[in-house]
Amino acid sequence: MDSNSKTPAEVMMPWVGLYVAIASFICVIAMAADAVQAVWQWKLWFPNRFFTLNAATITLIAIAMKLPVDLSTDLSDKKMLVGVVVGSIAPILRCFTSIGHYSLSKKLSKNHLNVFRVEKHWIERLQQWKRNHVHSHIPGRYLKIVFHYVKNAFLNFCLALHIVVLSVLEWLKKVATTSNGNMSSEIEEYARYVVQIEEEAKLSKRILRNTLRSITELLNAEKEPRNLLMLLEKSKGFIGVVEFDNDLVQPLYPEETHNCWSLVVVTLTTIAIALPNIANGHFKGLLAGMSEGLKIVRHIEDCLDADGELVSAIKSARRVWKEVEVYRKWLKIDLQNKAHEDKTSKEILKWLGDEGEKIMKRFMSNKKSSIDRSPYKFVLASSMYRISTSILLHLNAQEISLNDEDLFEWISTIIADILFACFTNLPRVIKMKCHHNEIEKRGDNIRIAAQLLGKSKEILKILEARTLPNIDQDSMAYIDKWRVLPKIQLTNGGASTNEIYQDHHVVELLAGV
Repeated sequence: MDSNSKTPAEVMMPWVGLYVAIASFICVIAMAADAVQAVWQWKLWFPNRFFTLNAATITLIAIAMKLPVDLSTDLSDKKMLVGVVVGSIAPILRCFTSIGHYSLSKKLSKNHLNVFRVEKHWIERLQQWKRNHVHSHIPGRYLKIVFHYVKNAFLNFCLALHIVVLSVLEWLKKVATTSNGNMSSEIEEYARYVVQIEEEAKLSKRILRNTLRSITELLNAEKEPRNLLMLLEKSKGFIGVVEFDNDLVQPLYPEETHNCWSLVVVTLTTIAIALPNIANGHFKGLLAGMSEGLKIVRHIEDCLDADGELVSAIKSARRVWKEVEVYRKWLKIDLQNKAHEDKTSKEILKWLGDEGEKIMKRFMSNKKSSIDRSPYKFVLASSMYRISTSILLHLNAQEISLNDEDLFEWISTIIADILFACFTNLPRVIKMKCHHNEIEKRGDNIRIAAQLLGKSKEILKILEARTLPNIDQDSMAYIDKWRVLPKIQLTNGGASTNEIYQDHHVVELLAGV
């Protein structure tokens, strides 16, 4: 047939077919990815992480279904018929899914039938098809009678399918409500922390047991950070949060950046690594404990730095840490240079402070630079200058001079105190992870929260027995807020009952404390 004699519909049909094929391929790949993820993570449902019902996918599917309908009436009849069969499967699957996952109450609620509300238009179309006469090319009166009889019987079956599903749903609901099995106390405790769809639709025992088993597996899978716990054993209080810095050290720049947990402990570790006459085993132990501790500190800082004031300090600390841990260097300066072997600890501290001062002065000499866009070197140099100079002032004020090993232990104790002060925010962070608003990230955040809890069970036990200073939760997230507290609160603590842990009962349950 000549292309000029083709109708517009015939010309467009190949392109429509190509679009439908591509759209179908994209949907199949996305659904296959969800299926693989479900099987890999042993989920009882197929998640919609890749094939989500959003504006993009709905538009993709709508166009793929709309174009053939507009181009061909016969094709639409065959498609909508297929749609009825496919659409009838969904209510059945939703029915058994809801029955399996929820224990429905005795009181029948209309909201329990919401799973069928989407399919009501299928019923209306079926009724319309049943009333309308279908033009067919079947010869003979009796064959047409048989055709229409079969057609009406099939449509009646599809219409009755929804009614059957509703009847099964109601019957199974009665069976579920008559079985009054006792739920274990542990499952009941966890059920109170699950977000319910409705007040009367509670999660079933099976889904609660599976959830509890999954959380338990995540908790047990995380190994205790032994090196971190060994480092934390040096801490007896929180006094280290005020001893690392001295107000007598005047800032070289009027608008120096704020401190953050990771920046302070990384700077202190850098100073400890540079000290002379220390066994290599002590260095390895400190670095291993710090590496495990910083993984927890990272989650705390990411969750609680709501204003973003500490972004520069946090990024700078993370950037330099690998250099310190792996190469034992700080801003490409060899911390264990053989040329410094004969120097004393005070000379090493003076040298580190001078290096920090040089970097800061180079930054200040550049008029184009501003503190709001400060390079990470300036942030690190500012921290190094203040902390190394503060420690040097502390040594000079001591009546009995500390040897190299005693100074190393003193700095390690300060690090342990600061880490413990930072870890007081753990219950709050774990709770925030479990209550993430974005549903796409909620599953990953809950998994991270369980892993974080598995790592910190022993830490939480120690913190619960330790008295906390008189500080509110918002201030507790920032080390600069801790520094203004009276020293008496950081040594002896405040009230014997910690309000922080009273508000995080679920954390105590999961941690087994």
